[in-house]
Amino acid sequence: MPKYIVQIYIVLYCYQEDLNYNPKQAVYSLPVFLNSTFVAWLFHFLKLSDYSEEGSCIKTIRMNSSIPDCTSKCRSLTHALDVLSVVTKGSENQIKAFVSSHCYNAATIKDAFGRNALHLVSSCGKKGVLDWLIEKGVDPLVKDKESGWTALHRSIFYGHIDCVWSLLKHGVNLYIQDKEGLSALDLVMKDRPTHVVFKNTDPTDVYTWGDNTNFTLGHGSQNSKHHPELVDLFSRSGIYIKQVVLCKFHSVFLSQKGQVYTCGHGPGGRLGHGDEQTCLVPRLVEGLSGHNCSQVAAAKDHTVVLTEDGCVYTFGLNIFHQLGLTPPPSSCNVPRQMQAKYLKGRTIIGVAAGRFHTVLWTREAVYTMGLNGGQLGYLLDPNGEKCVTAPRQVSALHHKDITLSLVAASDGATVCVTTKGDIYLLADYQCKKLASKQLNLKKVLVSGGHMEYKVDPEHLKENGGQKICILAMDGAGRVFCWRSVNSSMKQCRWAYPRQVFISDIALSRNEILFVTRDGEGFRGKWFEEKRKSSEKKAEILSNLHNSSPDVSCVSDINSVYERIRLEKLTFAHRAVSVSTDPSGCNFAILQSDPKTSLYEIPTVSSSSFFEEFGKLLRETDEMDNIHDVTFQVGSRLFPAHKYILAVRSDFFQKLFLSDGTALDFIDVYRKDEDSAGCHLFVVEKVHPDLFEYLLQFIYTDTCDFLTHGFKPRLNLSRKPEGYLGTPNCHSNKMNSHEDNQKSAFEVYKSNQAHTISEKQKSKSKSSKKVKSVGEDDPVKMLQNVAKKFGLSNLSSRLDGVRYENEEISIIAKKTGSKPKLNQKKW
Repeated sequence: MPKYIVQIYIVLYCYQEDLNYNPKQAVYSLPVFLNSTFVAWLFHFLKLSDYSEEGSCIKTIRMNSSIPDCTSKCRSLTHALDVLSVVTKGSENQIKAFVSSHCYNAATIKDAFGRNALHLVSSCGKKGVLDWLIEKGVDPLVKDKESGWTALHRSIFYGHIDCVWSLLKHGVNLYIQDKEGLSALDLVMKDRPTHVVFKNTDPTDVYTWGDNTNFTLGHGSQNSKHHPELVDLFSRSGIYIKQVVLCKFHSVFLSQKGQVYTCGHGPGGRLGHGDEQTCLVPRLVEGLSGHNCSQVAAAKDHTVVLTEDGCVYTFGLNIFHQLGLTPPPSSCNVPRQMQAKYLKGRTIIGVAAGRFHTVLWTREAVYTMGLNGGQLGYLLDPNGEKCVTAPRQVSALHHKDITLSLVAASDGATVCVTTKGDIYLLADYQCKKLASKQLNLKKVLVSGGHMEYKVDPEHLKENGGQKICILAMDGAGRVFCWRSVNSSMKQCRWAYPRQVFISDIALSRNEILFVTRDGEGFRGKWFEEKRKSSEKKAEILSNLHNSSPDVSCVSDINSVYERIRLEKLTFAHRAVSVSTDPSGCNFAILQSDPKTSLYEIPTVSSSSFFEEFGKLLRETDEMDNIHDVTFQVGSRLFPAHKYILAVRSDFFQKLFLSDGTALDFIDVYRKDEDSAGCHLFVVEKVHPDLFEYLLQFIYTDTCDFLTHGFKPRLNLSRKPEGYLGTPNCHSNKMNSHEDNQKSAFEVYKSNQAHTISEKQKSKSKSSKKVKSVGEDDPVKMLQNVAKKFGLSNLSSRLDGVRYENEEISIIAKKTGSKPKLNQKKW
């Protein structure tokens, strides 16, 4: 072999592999095409080092020498692809040997998607290689570029528990999040069947966390909790909770069976247990055990409970007469029913509470009581009474066109929503309409508010309180926000890498909590509106110099939407509801019992197999490329599909296998091809409409003749040639031809004999017609056709069908045998 040919090969090889000129590497790859003896000669010919058999072993990707041809900072994509391919296909020993000799940076080199060898090893479940790579110093926390997954994400996603355990032992953090904010544990929780959907009607467990200063979390201690933890008292007792209200000094839990539990500081009777003892864990309010409670509300010092029959019970401190009891006691340690005489016979359907007041509402009216600092919805009493002792109706909302749907309260404000989507704010001794046509609202919340401090200087401060914030969520999961710094309701937009669908909300002084339809929990905060003065000046100058419409578009977007930055909550995977105290120090979420989906029987949609086949039959055309056989029945053509006909009928199976040439198939014969080049069969002595119903049954396992009340469109007056009566016509033609060869007398005598015989036949036929079922019965005709074509299933089902008064009547519904699409038959 000429030396220049070998040199050309080496140059081309190095060019293809994106390498420096390395003749030794090139010659080592030649055994793929040449024998080892010739390669050894090439070593001598090119004056290279001695040839060795081990160096010329064939690799999966390409041949490699014992010395890599790169540096420790190698970033070659070709090397990366080689390494990842060997990791995917090779054995443990092969991978270690290849990684050690192929590239100086083989352990950490990445491909175009940011994946290294550790990522692929974790995906493939090769634990030995994984441990070996970590010992070599590979960082197990490296994320790929595509999704931000670590090796732990991949091990969990592909179900390699041994690799997961190994990574955790090497100190990998279980809560590292990917680009979508999902930890490796989140991937496990999201991997569930599609029929598992979390609903607020599910059996739910309570998870709480926060500073727990006043024993409000119900965990039996004063220790703070940094992430949601199960309140095991309820789970051990089999009690499922549907509502949680958190306050500064106590918490209230409402079970799905209508029982009320409280925990926290007891002074003042806010727990309703008949004493003022502090409870570290939730305890049943025995005074309400005989009632089925439907809703609870609470504030700093008191608790309000609504029963299903519309009765309202209150307990706790009554400093501001917020309990609605007469005569007003200083406190109440047990639940006491509020008198209904002030409600004018109306049934209470909802309750709300702030620190200084209580709100009751019906469909027609809103009632408030307590310290009137401007949040009750009416002016101060002219006699100087600062507190409203009994429920008093808000006259500003008493109108025939106002029907209430939602009410919420904070310490310094009250919000009401009507069925028309109007939102009213009760604050500063006024009733303000904030928004209109906010339809289909499912929840409304309010925080903050300013009270008139002169009403009660002992408990109120001048310029005290916070700015009012209102949140409203509609049935589609959209959240709208109104803050006193704004002039209108704005829809919230979430600053998060992926789309989230909100199912529940909670509001505190400085942040929002959300629960999504997927059971995830989030904490949200408003983007800061304050910016540096230099930034504001720069923006002003840019607006002055550039008056393009884009600037106005940006300002319009900022004025329409409220941007919220989201942060994912850990250990929230099956959440259906969330709540927080007004200060944002303690939190609770309700999560579906993990065993709930195991008790449910998944719904399986009915099969659309025959519906799709019926659609296939209806859309079949003579010129399409799908059908492979056509039947000519009378003057009509029916394109069809051999496979479907053959697996449903033995008749068609034998017909197609015989290619239509056998004489056993009476009245069916092969006739060239149709316009699309498919086989064409002619079917005689069968009505076209009957054949159409036959095909309908073959494709859909039913036909119109099996439907009660159906009126067949079968036209028996237009019978195809060769159908009923056609043999007599042919014989008459033959007789007339023969008559031409006879004399007139012979013809006369034969015609006389023929008329006599015809009269006798007509008499016999008329007598038979009385006894016969009838030749014009379309059901019997279709049944005969079904038998002819081997559809015994259709024939048996037609036994329970009658043709009466020109419509189908189902006398006895018969199922017949189940259709079998047996592939072995065809």
